[in-house]
Amino acid sequence: MPISIAIIGAGPRGLWAVEELSRVAYLHHLPLNITVFDAREPGVGGAYGVDQPEHVRVNVWSPVIRTAMGSLDEYRKDVLGEAQPLEEFPPRATVGRFLKASWEHAVAHLPSTCAINFVREDATELSQLDGFDHVLVVTGHEVASHPSGMLDPFTQLNQVDAGSTVRLRGAALTAIDSILSLTLGRGGRIENGTYIPSGKEPARIYPISRSGRFIQLKTQPATDAEKKLLKPFVPRIAALSSVDELKNLLAEASETLTGEKFTWEALEPAPDALAEFRESLAHLRRPQQTVGLVWRELYTPIIERFSFDELSLTDDFAELARLLETYAYGAPAEQVERLIAVAEAGILDFSHLADASDLSADFTVDAVLAAPGAHPETFCARVLEAVAPEQVPTDSPVTVCTESNGMLPGQTRFAFAGRMTEPYVLGNDSLSRNLHTVIPQWAQTIASLHAPSDAYALPPLTGRLEPWMREVVDNANLLQRAVKEHNSPVNLVQSDAMERNCIELTAQGEKHGVDVRVFFARKANKALTFVERARDAGHGVDVASHRELGQTLAVGMPGERIILSAAIKTDELLQLAIDNGVTISVDTCAEFDRITALAGDKTVRVAPRIAPDPERFMPTRFGELTDVWADYLAEPHPHVRVAGVHLHLHGYSAQDRIDALLEATDLIQRLKAVGHHLEFIDIGGGVPMSYLDDADQWTNFKQALTAQNKGAIAPFTWKADPLKNFYPFHQTPVRGDWLDQILSSPAGAAIRELGVRLHLEPGRSILDGCGLIVAQVAFIKKRSDGVPLIGLAMNRTQLRTTSDDYLVDPLHIRASESAADAQPYEGYLVGAYCIEDEVIMRRPIRFPQGVQVGDFIAFPNTAGYFMHILESASHQIPLAKNLVYAGGELELDAIDG
Repeated sequence: MPISIAIIGAGPRGLWAVEELSRVAYLHHLPLNITVFDAREPGVGGAYGVDQPEHVRVNVWSPVIRTAMGSLDEYRKDVLGEAQPLEEFPPRATVGRFLKASWEHAVAHLPSTCAINFVREDATELSQLDGFDHVLVVTGHEVASHPSGMLDPFTQLNQVDAGSTVRLRGAALTAIDSILSLTLGRGGRIENGTYIPSGKEPARIYPISRSGRFIQLKTQPATDAEKKLLKPFVPRIAALSSVDELKNLLAEASETLTGEKFTWEALEPAPDALAEFRESLAHLRRPQQTVGLVWRELYTPIIERFSFDELSLTDDFAELARLLETYAYGAPAEQVERLIAVAEAGILDFSHLADASDLSADFTVDAVLAAPGAHPETFCARVLEAVAPEQVPTDSPVTVCTESNGMLPGQTRFAFAGRMTEPYVLGNDSLSRNLHTVIPQWAQTIASLHAPSDAYALPPLTGRLEPWMREVVDNANLLQRAVKEHNSPVNLVQSDAMERNCIELTAQGEKHGVDVRVFFARKANKALTFVERARDAGHGVDVASHRELGQTLAVGMPGERIILSAAIKTDELLQLAIDNGVTISVDTCAEFDRITALAGDKTVRVAPRIAPDPERFMPTRFGELTDVWADYLAEPHPHVRVAGVHLHLHGYSAQDRIDALLEATDLIQRLKAVGHHLEFIDIGGGVPMSYLDDADQWTNFKQALTAQNKGAIAPFTWKADPLKNFYPFHQTPVRGDWLDQILSSPAGAAIRELGVRLHLEPGRSILDGCGLIVAQVAFIKKRSDGVPLIGLAMNRTQLRTTSDDYLVDPLHIRASESAADAQPYEGYLVGAYCIEDEVIMRRPIRFPQGVQVGDFIAFPNTAGYFMHILESASHQIPLAKNLVYAGGELELDAIDG
C-alpha cells in the first residue's frame, strides 16, 4: 500500500522535500503517493516569480544555491547562457527559473514506485488532508495582515502616483525591492553612479524603521586567514549556556579578527544612514560588519547549539539574532550603490528613519514581511489547533516548536519546516541547504517508519535464503563457538541445494531427449563437500589446476567424470590428467601437440575448445576458430581421441549459446565426416541464476544507481562508486527455464540429430543456496569526515569476485539479545586490510535496531565464487576456514582438515 504524503507549499522547501522523498524512496524501496498543495506554479510563485524585474535580487551568494539538479551557477552558465563571470547576487526571477527547472527535474527522476500530484490550490482546511499518512507544512512567510491604507509592495506598488510622497514602512530587503521598484521599475536608470529619473517616480520615499536602522551592506566572505582565526571558537559554542556567554564569545571573536576592542555600542543606529552606506562601501569592514561576519561564519555551530532549545525563544536571543542578521545577511553592494544613487537624486530620504511622528505622506507602503511563527487564523494555526493545541497562536504569532525532524512532538503525521518555526529553529528561512537537516531528517523518519525492521542495504536487495541458512542465523551460540574456534570470518557451506539445482538442469535434458550432464566448476568453490556431492550424485567436475585435479581424484571422483579446462596447463598437470583418464579441453593446436607428445602410447580423451566467430561474439582469448580446428584435425590420431568439442562463452545469453551450439554442431559434422567419433558438446559455464526473488527491488536498485550516476540524487555508494560492473542478481530465465530455451531451439534439434551429449560446467548456479559467510563486528566508528563505519573481522577479498561489488543484503545476528532496540545506525562495512578502500560492500547498511561490537554479519548465498575466487592472506591474516553445516552442527570441510 503506497504511503500518502501531503506537502503544503511548492517553494524551495517543498522542492527539497520532494527530492529527499525521492532519495529515500529509492534507498528504502518505498511506494509513495505525493500530493503538493499550492495555488502557484511549483518553484516560481511568491518571492521567486519569474516575472519580477531584474533589480529585485536575492542576497544569497549564487554558488550557495543548489538543488538535486545541480547548482544555480551551472544552470545560469549552461542553460541561460549568462556571460562570465556571473553576478554574485542574481535576480529573484533567475532563481525562480532555476527552481522551476529543478521541480521538473525532480518529477522526471522520481522512482517508479512514486507518484506525484500537484493540486493548484492552497491548503486552507484540515479536511483537505484527510487520508494522508504524513503532512509537511512548508508555506514560508505568512501573508501579513496590513492595516488599512497600507499597500503590499509586491502587488499594489502601481497604485503609488508619480510625484507623490511615500511613507515606506520597513528597512530590510523588501524595502530595498520596493524603493527600486518605485524608481528603476518605473523607467529610471543609473549611469556612472548617477540616478536619472523618468518622471514617473514618487517625489520622495521615506523609509521608517522601528529599530531606527536600515539593513547594512553584506560583507564579503571571510578570507582563509580569517576562517583559521575563527576555527578555535567553533567547539566552544556547544558549551554556551546563556545569551550573554554567546555575546561575549562573538565580541572576543570580533576582536581576534580586528585586533581592536569591540563594544556592542558600536551597533547603535547611525544618525545618518546614507553616510553609513557610503562608509561601508569605502571601508568594507566596520565593527558592525565584523561582528556580522563572525555571526555568519559561526552560524552553523550557533544553529546546532541554540536550535531546538528554550534559549532560542528568549527575548534576548531573538533581539540579538535580529540585530546581527542586519549586518550578517545584509544587502549586496550593487543594491546599496543603487540606493545611494536614488538618495543623491533626492528621491530617497532617510531623515525620518528613526522618528516618523511628524511625517505626512500621500501613500503608506508596508514593506515589512510578516513576523516569524504561526499567525492566528491561518492554516498553520488550524493544524496546531487540531494536533498541538498548546501551541495555538491567539493574539500574536507563536513559534512552532518541533522535533529535529520537523515533526510536532509526540506524533509523526504533521511536520513544519520554515519561517513558522523560527527562532526555535534558527535561520530556517534560507535558500541554503547547508544550515539545517530538518527536511532530510523528516524524509528519513518516514523511511524509518515504513521500512523493514531488519538490517538491509541501501537500496535493499533481499536475498533468497535456504532453510539451513535461517537455522544458522537463528543460532548465535553456534556462530559464537565457530568464530571462537576458527576466528572470523568463517565460510559455512551446505550441499543439499546443489543436487536440486543439478536435477533442474538434467530434467530439461530428459524433457527434450538430450543427455545433459553436469560438471561442477570447481573454481567456484574449493570446499570438497561439493566435489563429494557431485561424486555421489553421479555428476562430474570441471577442474582448472593441478591441485584442483589432484584433490578431486583423491576423493574418489572417476577420471572419466572430470574435464580439465585450465587456461595454463603445465606438463605435470597434463600428465596427471592423461594418467587418470581425464578429458582435456585443448585450447590451441600447439597444446594438442604437447598432449600428443606426453600421451605416447596411452589413449587420451580431448575436447578442442572453439573460439566462436568474433564477428558474432565478443572476442575471446580461449580456443581456436572452427576452421582452424577443422584443418588441424583433418585426420584422426591413433592415441589422442577427440571425444567432443568445448566452448567458453562470456555472459549468460541463451541466444549466444544457441548460436555457438550451431557453430559447434557444424564442426562436429565436419569432424565426423573425416573419421572422428565425437560424443559431446561442452558449452562451459554461464548458466544464469537469481540471488533475489523480488524483481521490483532489482529494478529499483538499477534506477537508483542510474539516478546517482546522473547526479539526480545524492550519492549513496562508497565515494560515489558508479558500480558499472556487476552480476545480474535478478534475471530471467534462469537454470532450467534457460536451458529449456536452448534445447527448444534449432540448436537443440541439431544436438538430438547428431546424438551427442550436452555437457554443462556451472559453478555459481548450482551452488545457489549453498553458502554463507559469517564475520564478527570488530568496531564501530566514524571516518575523519564523519562517515559512519562498521568494522568486520574479515577482509574484502573474502567476499569478492571480479565484479565491482556483492549486492545481496547482509543479515544481522545479535550476539546478545540485551542489545536489541538500540539506536538505529547506518554505515559502511569495512575490513581488516590497512588501505583506505578496504570496503566489504560499497552500499551503506542500515541497522534499524542498532548494531554492536561482537554482533555477527552474515552474507547469504556466497558459495559461488564469492568465498574463494579472490581470497588473499595479506598481512599474513589466515584464510577463512570452511565449515560444513549438517544436523545443526559445523565441522571442518576436508579442504581444511
